[in-house]
Amino acid sequence: MTLPSPPAVLPPRPKLYEIAAGDLLVRFYNPAHGGWNARRSYGPLPGLRFDHHLPPPGSGSDRSVWYAATSLLGAVAEAFGNLGFIDRGSSRRVCVARVREPIAVLDMIGAAPRAFGLDQRIATSREYERCQEWARALYEGYPKIRGLRWRGRQAGAVCFALNDRTDLSSLEALIDRNLGDPEVWPRIVRAARRCHLQIVAL
Repeated sequence: MTLPSPPAVLPPRPKLYEIAAGDLLVRFYNPAHGGWNARRSYGPLPGLRFDHHLPPPGSGSDRSVWYAATSLLGAVAEAFGNLGFIDRGSSRRVCVARVREPIAVLDMIGAAPRAFGLDQRIATSREYERCQEWARALYEGYPKIRGLRWRGRQAGAVCFALNDRTDLSSLEALIDRNLGDPEVWPRIVRAARRCHLQIVAL
């Protein structure tokens, strides 16, 4: 079943979720595109569910996004699940960031999406362009929200897409290492095995 399009008028009081001070967020990122706290301004990209950028990519939108999960398992699943493998020689880095102050995001877990005529397919559908339409509509319709919360398609882990309204100085990096660093690689391998990913460790 196809996801519906966003309505012209959104509900006035959506359900919000507050990421609490002290919570940890985990993400993998490509350092060629900036540091651990660099939002990606180029988009929307194929397969990136809640990119809220104005299409087409490269059109000069001032919108940007920063994706993360609440667990290493979730971050591994979302970053590498579609690929089916994880490569120790990759240029990717892994970051664990601690939230310094609360961040209010729109909740898309459980029954919350039903307020918009949606269900959990908004988090699992491969209709990424339609999901991005929703991301734009929610961003434009709710000027105070600083991102979205949902359960990722790959492992059901809680994920966040923080938008350009989030001051990322409200986060501090506790870990920021190359994916293959011996301090983090064994834990990444354990998570990858739970996700049934091929592990390339050359």
